[in-house]
Amino acid sequence: MVRKITLLLLLFSFSANAQRGGVDQYSLEAGYGLGISGAPGITEFSHFDVGFRYMVDENWGIKFDFGSDKFRTGNSPELGTDYKRYSIQGVHNLGRTLSLNQYANGYLNLLAHGGLGYSSLKSTTRGGTDNIGNVIVGLTPQVYISESFAFTVDASFILNFTQHFDWDGTYPEGRPNKNAFTGNLTNISFGITYYFGKNKNRADWQ
Repeated sequence: MVRKITLLLLLFSFSANAQRGGVDQYSLEAGYGLGISGAPGITEFSHFDVGFRYMVDENWGIKFDFGSDKFRTGNSPELGTDYKRYSIQGVHNLGRTLSLNQYANGYLNLLAHGGLGYSSLKSTTRGGTDNIGNVIVGLTPQVYISESFAFTVDASFILNFTQHFDWDGTYPEGRPNKNAFTGNLTNISFGITYYFGKNKNRADWQ
Protein backbone atom coordinates (compact mmCIF):
# COMPACT_ATOMS: atom_id res chain seq x y z
CA MET A 1 0.00 0.00 0.00
CA VAL A 2 2.80 2.44 0.92
CA ARG A 3 4.56 1.69 -2.37
CA LYS A 4 1.36 2.35 -4.33
CA ILE A 5 0.77 5.65 -2.57
CA THR A 6 4.39 6.67 -3.14
CA LEU A 7 4.16 5.85 -6.85
CA LEU A 8 0.91 7.79 -7.25
CA LEU A 9 2.34 10.84 -5.50
CA LEU A 10 5.46 10.75 -7.64
CA LEU A 11 3.40 10.54 -10.82
CA PHE A 12 1.26 13.44 -9.63
CA SER A 13 4.33 15.53 -8.82
CA PHE A 14 6.04 15.01 -12.16
CA SER A 15 2.77 15.53 -14.04
CA ALA A 16 2.16 18.82 -12.27
CA ASN A 17 5.74 19.87 -12.94
CA ALA A 18 5.39 19.15 -16.64
CA GLN A 19 2.15 21.14 -16.90
CA ARG A 20 3.37 24.21 -15.02
CA GLY A 21 6.96 24.30 -16.20
CA GLY A 22 8.05 23.58 -12.64
CA VAL A 23 10.82 25.11 -10.57
CA ASP A 24 13.16 22.12 -10.82
CA GLN A 25 14.02 22.14 -7.10
CA TYR A 26 15.21 18.95 -5.47
CA SER A 27 16.85 18.70 -2.09
CA LEU A 28 18.42 16.24 0.31
CA GLU A 29 17.93 16.92 4.02
CA ALA A 30 19.58 15.56 7.16
CA GLY A 31 19.17 16.45 10.82
CA TYR A 32 20.18 15.41 14.32
CA GLY A 33 18.66 16.31 17.66
CA LEU A 34 16.21 15.48 20.44
CA GLY A 35 13.56 12.81 20.74
CA ILE A 36 10.96 13.54 23.44
CA SER A 37 8.57 10.66 24.06
CA GLY A 38 5.13 10.59 25.58
CA ALA A 39 4.60 8.74 28.88
CA PRO A 40 6.78 7.76 30.63
CA GLY A 41 8.49 10.87 29.27
CA ILE A 42 12.01 9.97 28.10
CA THR A 43 14.20 12.60 26.44
CA GLU A 44 17.24 11.51 24.41
CA PHE A 45 19.68 13.39 22.20
CA SER A 46 19.65 10.52 19.71
CA HIS A 47 17.26 11.53 16.94
CA PHE A 48 18.46 11.25 13.34
CA ASP A 49 16.54 11.93 10.13
CA VAL A 50 17.18 12.07 6.39
CA GLY A 51 14.82 13.04 3.60
CA PHE A 52 14.30 13.88 -0.04
CA ARG A 53 12.07 16.82 -1.05
CA TYR A 54 10.70 17.76 -4.47
CA MET A 55 8.92 21.11 -4.94
CA VAL A 56 6.14 21.01 -7.52
CA ASP A 57 5.99 24.81 -7.58
CA GLU A 58 7.05 27.73 -5.38
CA ASN A 59 4.41 26.92 -2.76
CA TRP A 60 3.90 23.16 -2.63
CA GLY A 61 6.04 20.06 -2.60
CA ILE A 62 6.33 16.47 -1.47
CA LYS A 63 8.80 14.93 0.97
CA PHE A 64 9.92 11.37 1.69
CA ASP A 65 11.78 10.91 4.94
CA PHE A 66 13.18 8.48 7.47
CA GLY A 67 13.61 9.11 11.20
CA SER A 68 15.29 7.10 13.94
CA ASP A 69 15.20 7.46 17.76
CA LYS A 70 16.51 5.52 20.75
CA PHE A 71 15.00 5.80 24.23
CA ARG A 72 16.66 4.42 27.37
CA THR A 73 15.66 4.70 31.04
CA GLY A 74 19.15 4.24 32.52
CA ASN A 75 17.76 1.67 34.97
CA SER A 76 19.29 -1.72 35.67
CA PRO A 77 18.40 -3.72 33.71
CA GLU A 78 18.24 -0.92 31.17
CA LEU A 79 14.81 -0.54 29.65
CA GLY A 80 14.10 1.17 26.37
CA THR A 81 13.01 1.10 22.77
CA ASP A 82 14.40 1.62 19.26
CA TYR A 83 12.04 3.57 16.99
CA LYS A 84 12.15 3.93 13.20
CA ARG A 85 9.76 5.97 11.08
CA TYR A 86 9.09 6.24 7.33
CA SER A 87 6.73 8.92 6.06
CA ILE A 88 5.32 10.65 2.99
CA GLN A 89 4.55 14.31 3.55
CA GLY A 90 3.17 17.33 1.79
CA VAL A 91 5.24 20.51 2.17
CA HIS A 92 3.99 24.12 2.05
CA ASN A 93 6.28 27.15 1.73
CA LEU A 94 4.67 29.05 4.60
CA GLY A 95 7.39 31.70 4.52
CA ARG A 96 6.37 32.70 0.99
CA THR A 97 2.70 32.85 2.00
CA LEU A 98 3.62 35.13 4.95
CA SER A 99 6.18 37.12 2.86
CA LEU A 100 8.77 36.22 5.52
CA ASN A 101 11.60 36.27 3.01
CA GLN A 102 11.01 39.95 2.27
CA TYR A 103 11.01 40.98 5.93
CA ALA A 104 14.17 38.96 6.68
CA ASN A 105 16.21 40.28 3.72
CA GLY A 106 16.13 36.87 2.05
CA TYR A 107 17.88 35.02 4.85
CA LEU A 108 14.96 33.37 6.68
CA ASN A 109 12.17 31.10 5.46
CA LEU A 110 9.62 28.74 7.00
CA LEU A 111 8.23 25.43 5.73
CA ALA A 112 5.20 23.56 7.08
CA HIS A 113 4.91 19.83 6.50
CA GLY A 114 2.56 16.98 7.33
CA GLY A 115 1.74 13.46 6.26
CA LEU A 116 1.53 9.82 7.26
CA GLY A 117 3.60 6.70 7.28
CA TYR A 118 4.78 3.52 8.97
CA SER A 119 6.76 3.10 12.20
CA SER A 120 8.44 0.16 13.92
CA LEU A 121 9.09 0.03 17.67
CA LYS A 122 11.35 -2.59 19.27
CA SER A 123 11.77 -3.18 22.99
CA THR A 124 15.23 -3.88 24.46
CA THR A 125 13.73 -6.46 26.84
CA ARG A 126 10.84 -8.05 24.94
CA GLY A 127 10.78 -9.83 21.61
CA GLY A 128 8.88 -8.87 18.51
CA THR A 129 8.32 -5.67 16.55
CA ASP A 130 5.47 -3.24 17.19
CA ASN A 131 4.14 -2.27 13.74
CA ILE A 132 2.55 1.17 13.89
CA GLY A 133 0.84 3.70 11.63
CA ASN A 134 1.86 7.32 12.16
CA VAL A 135 0.70 10.86 11.41
CA ILE A 136 3.28 13.66 11.46
CA VAL A 137 3.06 17.47 11.37
CA GLY A 138 5.85 20.00 11.75
CA LEU A 139 7.47 23.35 11.08
CA THR A 140 10.95 23.92 9.62
CA PRO A 141 12.57 27.36 9.94
CA GLN A 142 15.36 27.81 7.39
CA VAL A 143 18.46 30.04 7.31
CA TYR A 144 19.98 30.84 3.91
CA ILE A 145 23.63 29.84 3.45
CA SER A 146 24.09 29.70 -0.34
CA GLU A 147 22.35 28.60 -3.54
CA SER A 148 23.20 25.02 -2.60
CA PHE A 149 22.78 24.96 1.18
CA ALA A 150 20.45 26.05 3.97
CA PHE A 151 20.59 25.52 7.73
CA THR A 152 17.37 24.21 9.29
CA VAL A 153 15.70 23.75 12.64
CA ASP A 154 12.80 21.32 12.59
CA ALA A 155 10.09 20.67 15.17
CA SER A 156 7.84 17.69 14.41
CA PHE A 157 5.03 16.06 16.37
CA ILE A 158 4.16 12.41 15.65
CA LEU A 159 1.09 10.43 16.66
CA ASN A 160 1.44 6.64 16.62
CA PHE A 161 -1.68 4.56 16.10
CA THR A 162 -1.93 0.95 17.29
CA GLN A 163 1.14 1.25 19.52
CA HIS A 164 1.55 -1.56 22.08
CA PHE A 165 4.94 -1.08 23.78
CA ASP A 166 5.41 1.95 25.97
CA TRP A 167 8.54 4.02 25.29
CA ASP A 168 10.45 2.24 28.05
CA GLY A 169 9.89 -1.09 26.28
CA THR A 170 7.26 -2.41 28.69
CA TYR A 171 3.51 -2.74 28.34
CA PRO A 172 1.58 0.11 29.97
CA GLU A 173 0.48 -0.71 33.51
CA GLY A 174 -2.99 -2.22 33.66
CA ARG A 175 -3.23 -2.58 29.88
CA PRO A 176 -3.13 -6.09 28.38
CA ASN A 177 -0.55 -6.39 25.62
CA LYS A 178 -3.22 -7.19 23.05
CA ASN A 179 -4.78 -3.73 23.40
CA ALA A 180 -3.32 -0.91 21.30
CA PHE A 181 -3.17 2.76 22.23
CA THR A 182 -2.16 6.08 20.65
CA GLY A 183 1.39 7.15 21.52
CA ASN A 184 3.16 10.40 20.73
CA LEU A 185 6.65 11.67 20.09
CA THR A 186 8.23 15.09 19.52
CA ASN A 187 11.45 15.62 17.54
CA ILE A 188 13.51 18.80 17.59
CA SER A 189 16.48 18.66 15.24
CA PHE A 190 19.13 20.82 13.62
CA GLY A 191 20.18 20.06 10.08
CA ILE A 192 21.37 20.95 6.60
CA THR A 193 19.51 21.05 3.30
CA TYR A 194 21.44 20.49 0.08
CA TYR A 195 19.77 21.74 -3.12
CA PHE A 196 20.39 20.29 -6.56
CA GLY A 197 18.75 20.59 -9.95
CA LYS A 198 18.97 23.28 -12.62
CA ASN A 199 17.51 26.08 -10.51
CA LYS A 200 19.03 25.09 -7.15
CA ASN A 201 16.96 26.69 -4.35
CA ARG A 202 14.51 28.71 -6.45
CA ALA A 203 11.28 27.50 -4.81
CA ASP A 204 12.46 28.21 -1.27
CA TRP A 205 14.33 31.45 -1.69
CA GLN A 206 13.72 33.26 -5.01
